[in-house]
Amino acid sequence: MMTLLSPRNGPSAETMPNHLPDCRVEIAGQGMVEAKRWLIVGAGGFGREVFSWTSGHLRASQTHFPVSFLDDDPNSLDPFPTLKERWIGRISTYSPQSGDRLLMAVGDPSSKLAVGEALKARGAVFASFVHPTAVIAHDVRIGVGCIICPFAVVCCNVHLGNFVSMNIGSVAGHDSIIGDGCTLSPHSDVAGSVTLSRGVFLGCQTAILPKMQIGEFARIGAGSVVINHVSPGVSMMGVPAKRISWLQHDSDVDQPDSMAG
Repeated sequence: MMTLLSPRNGPSAETMPNHLPDCRVEIAGQGMVEAKRWLIVGAGGFGREVFSWTSGHLRASQTHFPVSFLDDDPNSLDPFPTLKERWIGRISTYSPQSGDRLLMAVGDPSSKLAVGEALKARGAVFASFVHPTAVIAHDVRIGVGCIICPFAVVCCNVHLGNFVSMNIGSVAGHDSIIGDGCTLSPHSDVAGSVTLSRGVFLGCQTAILPKMQIGEFARIGAGSVVINHVSPGVSMMGVPAKRISWLQHDSDVDQPDSMAG
C-alpha cells in the first residue's frame, strides 16, 4: 500500500494500514493522514496520474475520502468524462477547509513553488505521497508536499525539500540534496552527492554525474548527461550537456560564469 503523510505534531512517521512501518524515514514532522477531503492541485496529465494512484488505494482500502481537483481552468477535465465532475474550484480562489489535504501535482518548478507558497499562506495543508513501489532508504528526509511516483528510488542520506516531484523510475543517489520545488521527470538519474538547488527541472532520461551542483531554476533537457556544474537559470541540452539559453526575466539570476559547463 502507498504511504500518505501530512503535517502533525511530533517527529515520527507512520503509514497507512497494511503498509510495513516506515519509522526509518523522517518526513518533516509528518504522520498518518487524517483527511475529510483530498484535493489534487493541478488537473493536467500529472494530476490525473496522481489521481489514479491515490484513488486506487482508497478504493482498495475501502475508505471513501472524496478526491477532487483544483485548477484555474474550469474546463481542464472536460476531455475526460469520468473525471470532469471532480473539478471543484480554482486554485486562485480556493479557501482551505478543516480536514482538507492537498497533493501538489504541478510539474513546472516555478509555478509549483508559487502555487504552493500561496496556498500555504492561506492555511492549506499539504500531504506527501510515496507510491508503494518506490524504494526509500532508511535515513531519507522528505519535506512537505512531495510526490514520489512508482519505481522511484531515493538512496541513503538523501534530503528532499518541499514540493519535490520524483516521477516514474527517477533516482536520487546517496548523499544528494534535492531542493524545494525540483521536478525529476521519468527515468532521470541523479548520482551520488549531487546538489539540485531550488526549482531545478530534469527532463526525461537525464543523467547528473556525481558531485555536480545544479543552480537554482536550471533546466536540463531530456536525454542529457551533465558532467560539469551548472549555473542558476541555465538551460542545458546534449551529451555532454551544453548551455543553450539563460533565464532572461529573472533579475536575481547571475550572469554567465565558469560554471556553465
